[in-house]
Amino acid sequence: MASKKKKQRHLSLTDRTFIEQELVKGSSFTDIGKALGKAPSTIAKEIKLHMETRKASGSAHGCSNCRNYKECTLQHMCGSITCKRKCKSCNLFQHHHNCPDDNQYTCDAPFKPPYVCNGFDERNHCHLEKHYYHAAKAQAEYEATLTTSRQGINMTPEELAELDAILSPLIKKGQPLSHIFAVHSDDIPVCMRTLYNYLDRRVFAARNIDLHRRVRYKKRRSDSKPDSRHLNQFYRNKRTYKDFEFYMEHHPDASVVELDTVKGTRTSGKCLMTLLYSQ
Repeated sequence: MASKKKKQRHLSLTDRTFIEQELVKGSSFTDIGKALGKAPSTIAKEIKLHMETRKASGSAHGCSNCRNYKECTLQHMCGSITCKRKCKSCNLFQHHHNCPDDNQYTCDAPFKPPYVCNGFDERNHCHLEKHYYHAAKAQAEYEATLTTSRQGINMTPEELAELDAILSPLIKKGQPLSHIFAVHSDDIPVCMRTLYNYLDRRVFAARNIDLHRRVRYKKRRSDSKPDSRHLNQFYRNKRTYKDFEFYMEHHPDASVVELDTVKGTRTSGKCLMTLLYSQ
């Protein structure tokens, strides 16, 4: 059950770092998938989706990348009859695609597993186009996609037009949005909070100014910062519930007392404390 649950989760930065390390070692998609509790196809899709392509260097487009470079004796390809140099060592001859004996090296790495050059030992000496998988870059692309996928309006233009036909005439008649939502809830496919967001984005014929009560209130602050007192709780160090479970595993015979308090009103100042002695 645990492995089945894990398969339904998204890959984390730790998982992607593990994939990058295993690609350097030359591990197969099956072995990586077993270690992460994922299908091999999931690992393959992850690498194809987030692999980085680096263009080939300048020497990869010249005669030095030809399979016939060592044996080549061609001359006068530039049109000069008086030239005595071989074309492969001549700076004037740069258009190798005009060469009749051209046979360039090609790389089939992007078309077969592992699709990247992370585990290729001679990658520093290769001048062809390279493909790499980097965990940090893949995680950044994943987070950006996760954010953008939740933006915008999750409705088709036809559905939005039908919703506008229901809401805008009633809003312009002066009916409050809460009343419209209560009466036509079966015909409205979104919640009331979403309707307010759509009105803020001006996707309906009706506007916020048509909601007479809403324009009277100030806009609420949504980007409130968390209280630093709740973030820096140093007093909880080694006193969490996980620490308690760890202690009980090593001391099963220890007696446990559960304490709880109930405060009264602020002005009374009284407090009720209960103690529960578990057997």
